[in-house]
Amino acid sequence: MDVQDPRLRTLLRQADKVARAGKRAAAEQLYRQLLEEGPDVAEAWYGLGQVLYDPAEQKDAYQKALSLKPDYAAAARALAELQGEPIPEWAVAPEPEPEEEETPEVVEPEPLPEPTAVPDDTAQEYDLVCYRHPNRTTSLRCYNCGKPICSSCAVKTPVGYSCPDCIREKEDLFFNAKPLDYVIAPAIGLVLSLITGYLVVRFTLGGSFFLLFLMLFVGGLVGRFIGQFSKQAIGRRRGRYLPQAMAAVLILGTVVWLLPILLLAGFGSIGAFFGPGIYLFAAVGALYSYMK
Repeated sequence: MDVQDPRLRTLLRQADKVARAGKRAAAEQLYRQLLEEGPDVAEAWYGLGQVLYDPAEQKDAYQKALSLKPDYAAAARALAELQGEPIPEWAVAPEPEPEEEETPEVVEPEPLPEPTAVPDDTAQEYDLVCYRHPNRTTSLRCYNCGKPICSSCAVKTPVGYSCPDCIREKEDLFFNAKPLDYVIAPAIGLVLSLITGYLVVRFTLGGSFFLLFLMLFVGGLVGRFIGQFSKQAIGRRRGRYLPQAMAAVLILGTVVWLLPILLLAGFGSIGAFFGPGIYLFAAVGALYSYMK
């Protein structure tokens, strides 16, 4: 292995180890990840050819390895075997010579030298690194795609740890909202929020403690009502960002009525905002939960 970059060398050893374990899909993914960062690594092209199933793709991988490293004997042998051609003489693996038995000679034992720490690069073990955080070592893998993941990225599921990409792909199956839904639902929500926001601001300014307490229940009911009406208008489809969009229009529908009061009366009237604030707290929570 003549790869100089430590990270690429680490990824190559990981991919080779996974390939030797028979996990071809996971190994293919690691080889391709390596080649995205270092497309001139001949060993990675050869390893990729070893785990591919399509003969045409295998041929391309071996030829790429030989174009980068013309004296790559293993790639030349694999390409010749794949094409049913004779292996070039220079690429034939030498047969191991039989070892001759020798009569051991009796020698006087020499004193052992003092032990010294000699670095052995070939014996160095490399840990897995997270595919999203290359500076973090890990021993975890996504059970679905085989990517190495750190503890921050790992999402625990009933069948093992999963990576954020796989979790997102599975969540996408439940989000079926159309682009037009992101216009229809917020538009309906804004109209209803403007109406309810006006009524809340109108009747809670300077209200009693009981009225402020009542806003907790009113806000919850209003948030759920807006959520039901808007969701029904879009065929009860779900969108990944619909809850955030609906929460934003609900806040806008109330704040727009509070701005004139703030501009005319100044910050001295800040106590008048308690009622609308309690209402928004309850309404936004209920609407966001219903739209999820």
